[in-house]
Amino acid sequence: MTFQMITEAQRDDWNAFVCKAPHASILQSFEWGEVKSGTWQPVYASVIDDNGQWLAAALILKRVLPMGLSIFYIPRGPVFKNNNPKLTQFFFEAIKKSAKQEKVIVIKCDPEIPETSAEWIGAFKNSGFTYNPENVQPRGTIILDIQPTSEELLKSFHHKTRYNIKLAEKKGVIIKEENSIQGIDLFYDLFKVTSERDHFMILHRSYFHHLWKTLAQKNMATVLVAYFNGQPLAAIFQTLFGSRMTYLYGASSNEHRNLMPNHLIHWQAILWAKNRGATTYDFWGIPSNPAEGHPLWGVYRFKKGFCETETKWMGTYECILNPVKYKLFTTIVHKAKTSIRFLKTGKIKSSLEE
Repeated sequence: MTFQMITEAQRDDWNAFVCKAPHASILQSFEWGEVKSGTWQPVYASVIDDNGQWLAAALILKRVLPMGLSIFYIPRGPVFKNNNPKLTQFFFEAIKKSAKQEKVIVIKCDPEIPETSAEWIGAFKNSGFTYNPENVQPRGTIILDIQPTSEELLKSFHHKTRYNIKLAEKKGVIIKEENSIQGIDLFYDLFKVTSERDHFMILHRSYFHHLWKTLAQKNMATVLVAYFNGQPLAAIFQTLFGSRMTYLYGASSNEHRNLMPNHLIHWQAILWAKNRGATTYDFWGIPSNPAEGHPLWGVYRFKKGFCETETKWMGTYECILNPVKYKLFTTIVHKAKTSIRFLKTGKIKSSLEE
């Protein structure tokens, strides 16, 4: 086995390997490193066997901190060809060696490995990783198999979901693909309304311009907008990577909510994904431990209307390389995040915390 860094010239090989791996996520695509390159430095690490076959890959996002320190974050990764404890240990040892040279104080990761995979979790723990309940990405999701026919899929939805889809159609809600910078602006204007209504923080408009430009030029993303009498009521930003379509962001107006545009837009998004060869529709984020009163309870009930089966990943694991400086760093960051969140949303805790 050989540990090596991957360059732009091997972009297609990288994506081909990640796409074929179990639970492939767009957050481990080559392009996602380019999406995050404004505030992070993407590093593409891999393990290749003696025959040139790929065994593992990790898009590592490096962020430089004050005093020359850094952190490594592997979003929805690493990605492995199979469960091989020796491979896992070899890969992490090589990453840790690189991290120490970069003065990294912690390596964080949140691979798409089910929480029930005891062998996988054991391999991570044996490599020096421990669980951190403060998630970076949502640990829970709903993944719908969209291989059945459209009739079979519609029939599988909760009866209220089917009713709301038909209601929106009957009342004249129309879904259009707006795969343009103007579409992103339509989405973002609705996203601001949603954030103000539901009290959560959002990134700047320029980030979504960059996100769309990076992914759309590779046919990896689009925007769908729901209209009523020419007025935009809802919009979603969705990505396509391999055989998975992911609903990454959603937004809606405060007006005409009784027309149920959100139900229809997701139904059309599912059909859009099917027509492009996707086999799964990832609804992305639900509470890890859903209960009435949770900030995402309404989102959870909405998504459950399309699919009852929930998926829960193993969550965030971290390998602390400098305990003293990491503790100082987390204390400062936690206080800063809490203050900003409270000032902007009136909330102390993130909805992703366990």
